[in-house]
Amino acid sequence: MKRLVIIALGLAVAMAGVTFATGIEKEVGGEGTKGNTNPFWPTRPAMRFQCMWLQGELDQAGKVARIEFKFHSYVGTPPTQFDGYKVILCHSSKTELTNNYQSNYDFKTPFTVYEGALTIPAGLNDGDWVTVCEATDVFNYNNRNNMLMEIVWTSAEGADKNLFWITGTGQPGRLWSPRSAATTGTLLAGQGQVARITFGNIAVEATSFGRVKALYR
Repeated sequence: MKRLVIIALGLAVAMAGVTFATGIEKEVGGEGTKGNTNPFWPTRPAMRFQCMWLQGELDQAGKVARIEFKFHSYVGTPPTQFDGYKVILCHSSKTELTNNYQSNYDFKTPFTVYEGALTIPAGLNDGDWVTVCEATDVFNYNNRNNMLMEIVWTSAEGADKNLFWITGTGQPGRLWSPRSAATTGTLLAGQGQVARITFGNIAVEATSFGRVKALYR
């Protein structure tokens, strides 16, 4: 009887491990109508970029664990390394971006969720999801406001362009500048960044039954 209880407990732990290790993925930014090189345009001296996703698309409260962009194509020879790379997330009540970076924060507090470097690797195919942020600091999305994302980098080397899918109309817009400390930039009104956002914890392989058996050897 004791052996059966331990086995049952082990199975419960294994299943719990799978449950809590699996995040919830949301695809946002529209269907995608063309490729665009911002914010990953290495021939620019630097970049400050903002995009936004609407609450109705996200529809999920919780910790943002990962953000991926949908790859379109290269121009030139990959890989590309981006240094001084930073990702910022912020709640915002705005439904459309303006050309002013600070204004788009909408008096909310921005959170730096990743700071370091980013490499866009060689070998990507059209439609691949590329991780542009695996959060090292916690941003808890409230599922009431819209979500603003800002990307900053200070230098890059590699392919001439790295294009990712965007939606051309009907979205909150995209904002960019070739200066990492810019206060205003070029607004691409109506555009949306096609992305996949993981809430919770990033999925991992299921716990093996062999590990469960070890509980009662």
